[in-house]
Amino acid sequence: MTTFEAMKYGPLGEAVEAAMPSSEADPIGVWAACLSMYSSAISRKVRLDNGRPVVVWTVLAGRSALGRKGYALGTAKGILHPVIGGYLEARIKDGISTGPALVNMLAKLELETMGSETGMDGRALVVEEEWAGLIKSQKACRRFSTLFRTAWDGKAISNETKKEGKVTVVQPLLGFHAHITPGEWAKYVSSSEALGGSYNRLLPVIVERSKILPYDHKPVFPDAKPLRDAFKWATQERRVISFDKAAGKRYDEIRAQVEERAAEMPEMISVYVERAAEQVHRIAAVLAVTEKKTKISRRAVEAAWAFVQKSMASVEQLVRDAAEQSTKPMKTTEDLVREILGRHGGEASSTILLRALGTRTNAAGLKEAVASMDDIEVYKLQQPGRGAKPIMYRLIEDAETKIPESSDSEQKIPLSTKPQLRVVIGQESKPRKKQRKDAAAVVPTPPVANPIMALL
Repeated sequence: MTTFEAMKYGPLGEAVEAAMPSSEADPIGVWAACLSMYSSAISRKVRLDNGRPVVVWTVLAGRSALGRKGYALGTAKGILHPVIGGYLEARIKDGISTGPALVNMLAKLELETMGSETGMDGRALVVEEEWAGLIKSQKACRRFSTLFRTAWDGKAISNETKKEGKVTVVQPLLGFHAHITPGEWAKYVSSSEALGGSYNRLLPVIVERSKILPYDHKPVFPDAKPLRDAFKWATQERRVISFDKAAGKRYDEIRAQVEERAAEMPEMISVYVERAAEQVHRIAAVLAVTEKKTKISRRAVEAAWAFVQKSMASVEQLVRDAAEQSTKPMKTTEDLVREILGRHGGEASSTILLRALGTRTNAAGLKEAVASMDDIEVYKLQQPGRGAKPIMYRLIEDAETKIPESSDSEQKIPLSTKPQLRVVIGQESKPRKKQRKDAAAVVPTPPVANPIMALL
């Protein structure tokens, strides 16, 4: 298992490590968020020696609450606020769900800064903490996935309308960070988009809570001067980042290793890791910049490779879990009824059952399903007043059930092989003087110690 210890590097790694004692987040989640934010902030002046951008796009995949995804992002922002706080406040965007909206957002930023003292600046960081809610809209736009992945490549993107004509962003500077649950990944991240390359630009990592701290604890962040100095160095002039000789040799080994592993994987998984080698290149370049260096060391490559390996393992788990879910047989209405009753202590009203079943069935369907279930007892609960009496469903395990104790005696009434609809009157309720006449009239039985009326 790849640990944070293997991937931490330089001033950024030290800052994340120093912040973790006061954070419940997964340190790898904090590291991923820091990489996305810091790489986006330096992308205006920093490029790889092959002309490609250095932006790193990450996704935190974790269960709601237990994954501490928002906590990880908050910790990362706390670490980087003294360094790039102004950039984060001005350039974090969300809710981008169509290709034209993506192009227009970046073009607007360029237009607003054109002619400024520092020059045109089209940097943007899209942060989607509820990414699943947008994926459906993004899929509906036929151009979104193409423009999205082209922006990661650093190539020109454009959109044309009759009203505004053609809008082009020559060199997109787009950062991206998102959150999703494993269940949402299985539901929304389809293999068809993966085959097209829409998701292999992303580095998803599965995260979980690292610890539970007292509710009144205060986050503590380290001195950010080394990172602040490095950011100033990165934005003063153009920086081209390249490997030193040892790092280049190690990078070639990793490229070969990635291709070998991809060849052994099923295509539904290998498509997500096709750009793993370039991801290593980008991350290593960002780590070099945190040390104010234009040469990537072998140690930076190893740290970047550790993070990418964690992402590859996470992708494999997410995809396999999604495949397993899709092949599991759908539960029957009868099975769901038993599960719901079990969650409610073995007994629930028809209203509760229908609400839990959702669109799976209606009242008539529920009645039909229960009619064939020998382990479910159905009865109408008699309550004081003239309101409708709720229909109750009770899960039974034996061939007979106990009647609630009365002051006079205890007795058991055997059940038939089919469910019976019975009216149960509480001890404090009084029989009404008149019976309503309808198609399903209730005929009282002679009084007994424990008043129970059977529907005929």
